[in-house]
Amino acid sequence: LDLCQHERMIATRVARPLIRLHPPRHRRPASVFQSIATPQYRRHSFGPLSNSAMSSTTSPPASTTIDSLGAPSRLSSNMRTLHWVTKIGSLRSSLRFYELVFGFRVLRHEEFETGCEATCNGPYGGAWSKTMVGLGDEKDNFVFELTYNYGIDSYRSGNDVVHFALAMPEAVPRAVALGYEVKYERGCPIVVGPDGYRYAIVDPAAGRAERFWGVCLRSSDLDKTREYWCGVLGMTEFPTPAGLADLGGGGRSLTVGWAPDQAHLRFVDPGDSVPVDHALASGRIANACRSVEPFHNAAVSTGLGGVLNPPVTLPTPGKADVVVTILTDPDGYEICFVGDEGFYDLAVPLYDKVDWDLRTRRGGDGAPAPGRKEATAGTKPGEGGIPTVTGVAETESLASSAPSGAADLEFGAMWCKNCT
Repeated sequence: LDLCQHERMIATRVARPLIRLHPPRHRRPASVFQSIATPQYRRHSFGPLSNSAMSSTTSPPASTTIDSLGAPSRLSSNMRTLHWVTKIGSLRSSLRFYELVFGFRVLRHEEFETGCEATCNGPYGGAWSKTMVGLGDEKDNFVFELTYNYGIDSYRSGNDVVHFALAMPEAVPRAVALGYEVKYERGCPIVVGPDGYRYAIVDPAAGRAERFWGVCLRSSDLDKTREYWCGVLGMTEFPTPAGLADLGGGGRSLTVGWAPDQAHLRFVDPGDSVPVDHALASGRIANACRSVEPFHNAAVSTGLGGVLNPPVTLPTPGKADVVVTILTDPDGYEICFVGDEGFYDLAVPLYDKVDWDLRTRRGGDGAPAPGRKEATAGTKPGEGGIPTVTGVAETESLASSAPSGAADLEFGAMWCKNCT
């Protein structure tokens, strides 16, 4: 048996000819993260570039790869930053926040019986849902992908995501009126939403339609970050607007993206030598491209970062299939590249209705866990003669001590309310 250290095995000593395994539906534990505080309010705008902003840009490398459509498969005009994937503890609570504070709409919603092959829902194998929310069509708007894993109502957050930045000053009074926390950093309002995510609010920039400015992330080494995102992936370096240049703990920063009018990624190094911690709530950035293979090949050939998933086709029931590859940068941030043809067919807004009754029956969004049969009537793990074991050595010892030399094992993720 090759068992994850977080998976807990409940074994009953019984006479069985074989070891029978009941695989867990989840793989790792979770806990809650909270964040708070509030001083005064002062708007920041996308005004003149700050003195500390990067003044030069990094020219993307020329592409020599031609895809099946006859167009350059890297860095062509179809490159777009699409969305950020977030794990949430309650879809109902998250939708209340996004709809009422930012005016987002549910663009599409999908329910899945088993975990995503490309780990879109994280390293979990059970039922989950995906909900895309934003201001409009995903061809023109950066959006959020909200992933909910049934049975998990909270995750431990790390220090990786500093904040999301939106040009939406009207969100501040809405958040206050609805009882959400608004804190301030260097005079800039930071709205704190469900699951502890932070949203820096700035003024819109003249001529920029995209209201979502980008995602601010911690970097442990900006030089390596620049080498990977600009040198390997081919993003361009952009100046940081003055309204955001002082946020994120100070220190050096790097802003990258595909185009000036799209959402960007801003990496900050606070200079505290603290490593990046993705914990369990970590998300990923998704990008549309003409073909995913060149990005996968570039990551493999350079040896920087890593590959979570080589190119794979993902089906969505009743909708278009998409081809994706999942890479990681030197700090472990996950990057999804998805073929644009299939994705834009899949991403047509259907304004799906969420089946709340189904979610309640599955124990979702804070609802009670669905009933489950106990391993042995009237007993709990570790009680009534049912020992709890962890790891291969303990399992083999238990089996060898049984009269038949075998044991009947039941797996239970004790941190998952649907499994306990």
